[in-house]
Amino acid sequence: MSSIVLLQRDHEASPRLAACIDSAPQFEVAGIAYTVDEARGLIDRHHPDILVTDLRVQNGDVNVLLRELRRRDEASRPHVLVTPVSNDDGTLLKALRAGADGYWVHASSPGLLIDTLAQLARGESPMSPLVANGVLSYFEAAASLAEAGMVVKPPSLTGTEREILQWLAKGYLIDEIAQQWQASVHSVACAVRHVVRKLQRELPVGELLPA
Repeated sequence: MSSIVLLQRDHEASPRLAACIDSAPQFEVAGIAYTVDEARGLIDRHHPDILVTDLRVQNGDVNVLLRELRRRDEASRPHVLVTPVSNDDGTLLKALRAGADGYWVHASSPGLLIDTLAQLARGESPMSPLVANGVLSYFEAAASLAEAGMVVKPPSLTGTEREILQWLAKGYLIDEIAQQWQASVHSVACAVRHVVRKLQRELPVGELLPA
């Protein structure tokens, strides 16, 4: 069973979210936090498998916490699912760069939340067409800035990773890509997670890159 810590803004909605997660037999909510400091304490105490967090809470921007978690050893940090109120590709890309592994929009179905949590628990990262297109644009802009000498050369995408993102940007689902390539869904999904990890590597002047 995977343990989960919630970091949420809404005191009324968070118990309903916790109940939804607890209804799935493979997950249990270890605690609910409403500030970044509370979340740090719960994470250090419970060592959860997954952190489910809003992008902003009572005491500010959650991206600071995500960057802290990103710097931890891979084996000791939780997977991170952000829960924005809308499917804004710029906001989601910024969260992925900060340290998120996936996202679930509050207006989406509870079933999709459980499916997304299961994907994160398997080491996968789901990605919408808009976000996939934004990730492609990010790496293209980073490469151009590196060629101009404005940043240190960032990690580059492999040909396979670029092709997967291109398929995702066109609206293909991961299982459809896997079927076309005669590959496992897990291997394609893990390739997307590897792209996300490359996205999160810090650059000396990373703020010059598109958010």
